[in-house]
Amino acid sequence: MMTPGSRSCRLIAALFCWIAAAVPALSADPLARAALQSEGTLYAGQQILIDVDVLVPNYFLQPPQFPAIDLPGAIVTLDDGRALNLNETIDGTSYSGIRRTYIVTPQSPGDFTLPPAVITFGYAAVPPQATRGEVTLPPLRFTAREAPASAGERPGVVAAKVSISQELDQDPAALKAGDTLVRTIAVRAVGLRAMMIPEPDFSAPEGVRLYRQDPALSEETDRNGQSIAGIRKDVASYLFREPGTYVLPEVTLSWFDPASAATHSANAPAVSVTIAAAARSPAMAPPAPEPQRPRFDWLHLAVTSGGVLLTALVLWASANGLSRLEAWWQECRSKEQQSEPAFFRQVEQACRSGSDEAVARALDAWSRKAGVMPLETWLGRFADAETQQVYQARQRVLYGLAEASSGPVRGDLFLPGLKKARTVWLTQGEKASGRREPALLPLNPNMP
Repeated sequence: MMTPGSRSCRLIAALFCWIAAAVPALSADPLARAALQSEGTLYAGQQILIDVDVLVPNYFLQPPQFPAIDLPGAIVTLDDGRALNLNETIDGTSYSGIRRTYIVTPQSPGDFTLPPAVITFGYAAVPPQATRGEVTLPPLRFTAREAPASAGERPGVVAAKVSISQELDQDPAALKAGDTLVRTIAVRAVGLRAMMIPEPDFSAPEGVRLYRQDPALSEETDRNGQSIAGIRKDVASYLFREPGTYVLPEVTLSWFDPASAATHSANAPAVSVTIAAAARSPAMAPPAPEPQRPRFDWLHLAVTSGGVLLTALVLWASANGLSRLEAWWQECRSKEQQSEPAFFRQVEQACRSGSDEAVARALDAWSRKAGVMPLETWLGRFADAETQQVYQARQRVLYGLAEASSGPVRGDLFLPGLKKARTVWLTQGEKASGRREPALLPLNPNMP
């Protein structure tokens, strides 16, 4: 038979066990990791991929803000592709994570170390409360070597594959003196950004004028938005003044493949151009005798000049008024596009037809514009309990806290409650009722 004293001892022991199990989860801190995605020997000029993971206990409430990185001797950009969501268990604690990729292109050989950049975010340290967090980028180190080159040549670009294509706007054998031939050179480099592709070496034969246009740079991406290849297009116009035969030199670009450690070259072939003499005008008849000039009409000149001056004044006044009207209209449009209702319309559109990530981005942009951050606290004050529960369920599904079998929470289920909360906020503001405390969630929902 269990006595009251033994029953109390068992309850106290169970309470201590629960606290001991909860302390690690409550004391777990966010962390950051950096790892090289590019394998093998690294070379100067190569596009080196570095994955950066940000992990937090429970789930994110505000996405990480990955900063720009300044690395001396290298060009660093953040890949525009979609972020990767992570779920991990570390020392018995469940973590949710987000991975982004930095693209580092060393400009010269040497040793490189990532600087201690700070990444900020919001997460549920104690659900559903919002906690501001930050982590520091770990000091990842790597070495870039100089890419080898062919004998007597400088090192070319470093890429997985480079190809060059050429287009002419007309037949180079059917031109006449005074005609212009337009030559378009397109360079496609796999594993290299378009801005890193060097300028092709155009040259013109003697007696030919060369005119170049600004290059067009673009990126070829996959369905996740990650860059596959850079594309650079250069357009050159050749003006041929004299008849004869000319040869436009080939365009060559050498490149080094780090995977095979081999140097290759790509080229656009030379173009042979034949210019015929321009057709002469037929002989003209002798000029007719000059007719007798009539007397000059000064009155007609005065009337015509006055009409021209009056027309010019009317046109100037109209143009000045239209310019001011256009400037006023552009200013009104700019203000409307940057207003809180415009940002909320983007939220409505994302909830009806966008992905979960599109909804999260639209909510983040609107909450910043409206000054209702953190959104969890604002919903607790102006939204009903059902809307708060839908938002918390979305957060769990989006950042990996929900069960694996849980499907996504549709944005159109969350939108009506959000619109009602915004209406209350706009009409009542500070006069609205006090903050509603959301229903408390289990402190460790993933623990057995």
